[in-house]
Amino acid sequence: MNKRKEILKKHPYSIWYNEKEGRWYTDVPYMQSKSGKKRIKRKRREDLDDMIVEYTKEYQENNSQKWNMTLNALFLEFMDYKKQEVSAGTIRRMMADWKKFYMPHPELINKPFLKVTKIDIDTFFNGIMNEYHLKRKAFLNICGIIKQAYEYAVDAEYMERSPYRNKVNRKKFSSDKKSPSAVQVYSEKEKELLFDEMERRLMNNPQNTACLAVLLDFELGTRKGEILAISESDIAGERIHIHRQVVERFDITDLQHIKSAGFHVVEYTKSEEGDRWLPLTKKAQDIIRRAIEINRTYGYSYQDFIFVRENHILTPDAIDAQIRRGCEFIGMPVKTMHKIRKTYASKLYHNGVNLSAVKDALGHADESTTLRHYIFNTEDLKETDSMIRKALGDTEEMPEKGTSRDLKIISFPHREKAENPA
Repeated sequence: MNKRKEILKKHPYSIWYNEKEGRWYTDVPYMQSKSGKKRIKRKRREDLDDMIVEYTKEYQENNSQKWNMTLNALFLEFMDYKKQEVSAGTIRRMMADWKKFYMPHPELINKPFLKVTKIDIDTFFNGIMNEYHLKRKAFLNICGIIKQAYEYAVDAEYMERSPYRNKVNRKKFSSDKKSPSAVQVYSEKEKELLFDEMERRLMNNPQNTACLAVLLDFELGTRKGEILAISESDIAGERIHIHRQVVERFDITDLQHIKSAGFHVVEYTKSEEGDRWLPLTKKAQDIIRRAIEINRTYGYSYQDFIFVRENHILTPDAIDAQIRRGCEFIGMPVKTMHKIRKTYASKLYHNGVNLSAVKDALGHADESTTLRHYIFNTEDLKETDSMIRKALGDTEEMPEKGTSRDLKIISFPHREKAENPA
């Protein structure tokens, strides 16, 4: 009774009687409305008082829970909501970034999210950049976590305005300068060595078509998941249809302990542009025939997919292992399947295929992505120097090391720098 009297005494809204309608009116706190209040009416004043008390108690309870909710609790609630919008892989990546970059900062994530200020966020972001020196894209992924969490809070009407902002000095970003070609693509010599090593590995284990998948990617330039998902029915004459991929499933029931649920084939590629037809070279056709013959010899079959083992499709881990072990055996730096894709793109471009066609072959949405991230020099330093000289009209071969040309040396007189009259 004392609580009831206190609530009615502190009720902040006017109470009035409408004689025409014969009703008592007032407003009560209501979180679901933008104004934060709701109009109610009753015939009897006592019934109106009961509603005032009921709504006020509910509002105080909900408001108390909201006010004390930490940023960490808000993020986890947001992630539960996010599950219905994005793939399990995206949830897994966001949780990994949260654990790596946010959880080591309890002063931020354990603070009630309504009390987090713009200065708190500025301090956190600058600390992250000072510690990790991230590139722009990686940093924006981290920013996106807290930005989306607060957008969710606004949409859920927990708050009216987000404190998120990004005022990090752009000079703190790690350089986005294009990596040297030597580490991004295979040179002709490296490609030759890798081909020989894959053949050697296949000879030692004739059932292993993962080696052939590596070789085939030099002829198709597909994404790793795409080449594993090709089937015999995708081939039409001297062309092949790329329109599916192998992806990894994740069990995201428990956000704190996300587990892999294995790999499976999906009937789509990374983007709409990824659905494409590619020409098959003679070498590509030969590699595919060899893989099919191996499957028939050993009785391997899974629908009509080409790269299989027993009754299941090969996983990306299988071909990653072949490249890693192969490069280590050769004694060269380990270059991934994605570097084969870049080698394929660079070879097309430098052999006269126009940029638009290279973009389409890779399944990219725009040419800028292709040119900025996939076109590199596949020649070694000596060959590159020779090409530059020839392009500049120098057709004479450079002398071998230890020899010299007859060069006419011109001496210029030495001049002292004039003194400043002042």
